[in-house]
Amino acid sequence: MAAALRAALLSQAGPGLRVEIADPLRCGALPQASLVLRGYGPLVRRAPAAWGPLFVAFSRPAAGALLERFLLSGLRTAMVRRSRLSRPRVVVNLHPLLGPGALAAARAVGAPLITVVTDLTLVHPGWLSPRGIPLLTPSDEATTSCLSQGVPAALVETTGLPVDPGLERTRPRPSLRGDLGLDPELPCLLVSGGAEGAGGVERVLREVEESQVPCQVALLCGRNRRLLRWASGRRWRMPVHAFPFMEDPGPLILSADLYLGKAGPTAIGEAACAGLGMILTSALMGQEQANLEWAVQRGMALAAVRPGEVARIIPEVLGAGRAVLERLRLSARREMPPGAAARAAARILDLGGISPR
Repeated sequence: MAAALRAALLSQAGPGLRVEIADPLRCGALPQASLVLRGYGPLVRRAPAAWGPLFVAFSRPAAGALLERFLLSGLRTAMVRRSRLSRPRVVVNLHPLLGPGALAAARAVGAPLITVVTDLTLVHPGWLSPRGIPLLTPSDEATTSCLSQGVPAALVETTGLPVDPGLERTRPRPSLRGDLGLDPELPCLLVSGGAEGAGGVERVLREVEESQVPCQVALLCGRNRRLLRWASGRRWRMPVHAFPFMEDPGPLILSADLYLGKAGPTAIGEAACAGLGMILTSALMGQEQANLEWAVQRGMALAAVRPGEVARIIPEVLGAGRAVLERLRLSARREMPPGAAARAAARILDLGGISPR
């Protein structure tokens, strides 16, 4: 999201604008906070059911206060120091845990603060702390979630989910596949478990194979090295191209026809922007479960979370003239129209008093 906003800001304001992306959770957190961050990947890969209770617990004010005091202490000092060095005209928060620190950083240099919410529908209370900060949301449902938690309507604006503007380019998929060493003629399924390679991707791949639909798979393994070794070492009936974590998966996303994987907000937003159909195969309790239900209700995606559903649904989506696939694509474009990063960037520039070129 941060890289997408950076590209949109530079596109609108020109090279004279400096956009700095900082991740204080990794460079300014105390050791216990870093330990929690490192534990997220193994947790969602090996015990995803444990995420639901944690999500619920940290949605409560008392638990949020404990998190701020014992795990995120030290971040404010690091963020203020970074802000004083760079002297920003506006500070943009992109994380539900960093609002208080971002506000301190903004106040240290007299800059306004704005928060870009990335929860698609169910907005975690962490995004709303501290109160009184302008919010940009990815959907009308997310805006409604903010309003229901007491945020004044004047502070909330629906701009869409900022994803890489490059995903809005139009170029024939067969040509893109050829550039990447994929078969230009075979339909391409993009299978992903997010940055951590979670969500039972192994089951999804086996069921794609069971479907016997002529296709190829581009598998994004993220940081899951075990998944990469397993997929690369197995003999498949269809071509499976496994990739480790990629900073820019854009070319692969654009080359695919259909996304299969977790209902993460970034994955859904990027697939919609690139014009992919979606089969959502898993969701962490909390926001991702809400994302899955929303995408299915809006006609953007089909759900295949139970064993055997992927093998049953894929022939429906890729068969019969691909009518189902086209319907999914059109719904995604309607519900998540292109240009979200540009709309958010325009609002950020306006708040900072920065004139577009």
